[in-house]
Amino acid sequence: MSNLNQQESHTNTGIQQEPLFLNTKEVMVRYRIGSTATLWKWRKTLGFPNPIHNGRFYNIQALKKWDEEQLVS
Repeated sequence: MSNLNQQESHTNTGIQQEPLFLNTKEVMVRYRIGSTATLWKWRKTLGFPNPIHNGRFYNIQALKKWDEEQLVS
């Protein structure tokens, strides 16, 4: 099987890649909060990651790191 066919086969297996970014609404669902003001408060008081790209997207790796830091605290 050629390398190209192996790549096609891999992408057709139904394996979904995790997104690199979440939008604000997805972050609010992830943390079960109902207000963007809560996100702002968490950034100011709890060190929650800042959004990127006009304040509309959050880096998933930064969110995971913050989650881990909260478990240690």
